[in-house]
Amino acid sequence: MDRRIRVALDHLHANVCTRTSVGDLARFVNISRWRFCHLFKIEMSQSPSDYIGALRMREAQRMLSETFLSVKEIRAKLGDVDRSHFSREFKKFCGLTPTEFRKRLTDDKSATHSAPK
Repeated sequence: MDRRIRVALDHLHANVCTRTSVGDLARFVNISRWRFCHLFKIEMSQSPSDYIGALRMREAQRMLSETFLSVKEIRAKLGDVDRSHFSREFKKFCGLTPTEFRKRLTDDKSATHSAPK
């Protein structure tokens, strides 16, 4: 893997809760935005924007399942201020809204714990 892309990925994963643009990443590895996008697509088989979005949605899923933070608090931690955009992107990513996702988790846990042995 191109070392610049590896450095950018490490930076993204270490700062998943910080808003980072594609331009910021390109500057971080000291190449043009166009060249960065081109290299990223070759290495990762998806655009940097799509990768960043998926990374943030996986982090939102993790927070929904492992913390007691509200959807609003999770959205704020991830740098999203627009509730409807976040919910729409989350639903597109996993098929459920954030609230539905958490409800399904709690319903699944309840069913598992109350099942007869």
